[in-house]
Amino acid sequence: AAETIFEALQDGGVTAGRLAAYPEKVESSWIKEELWPVRNFHQAFDHGLAAGMVQAGVGLVTGGRGWGVLDRVGTKPGHERMIPLDTPEGARLRRPEPVKADGQLTFDRLADVYHSGTAHDEDQPVHLLVADTDICIYHCAVEYANPCQRFCPAAVYEMVPEPDSPTGQRLQINASNCVHCKTCDIMDPYGIITWVPPEGGGGPNYGKM
Repeated sequence: AAETIFEALQDGGVTAGRLAAYPEKVESSWIKEELWPVRNFHQAFDHGLAAGMVQAGVGLVTGGRGWGVLDRVGTKPGHERMIPLDTPEGARLRRPEPVKADGQLTFDRLADVYHSGTAHDEDQPVHLLVADTDICIYHCAVEYANPCQRFCPAAVYEMVPEPDSPTGQRLQINASNCVHCKTCDIMDPYGIITWVPPEGGGGPNYGKM
């Protein structure tokens, strides 16, 4: 992508025509060679662990084909798999009990953020863009119990008390904790969270773990 943009800038500017070379570069690069055989791996587990193991195994010996014959297997985006609490299936769900970390073999999320070497300038603009926080307060809290508080591995999202709010709470974004996994961008049930690169290249330093 960077090569294509650089070449487009050298040719006079970034236009759709000049950027059209990007798919061609991917198709002829090691990226295609490496990722094509595993193109259906995720979809293999849509029907459970047992079916996924079988399908993934067959895919390994058939060049990545789904069930050995399908070139591409369809799937749903992650956020569409969220189950609303007001459905029969959602009514049976129970919020998992917090796991108590022992500090030796298991750690809480903030300890893991520290171990990842994550660092951002505290005064930089927030790089996690929430299009409408009212949705978090009025809709998501009722329909999904704000799952961002649980699927984020770095405790970036918190619903905190807010006396001036009609619901008594507001969304707090601890952007400096972000480990850039983009789970929120993928799994938010309303698709209103957008992850963008932070200023100064901040983020985790996994090499020090």
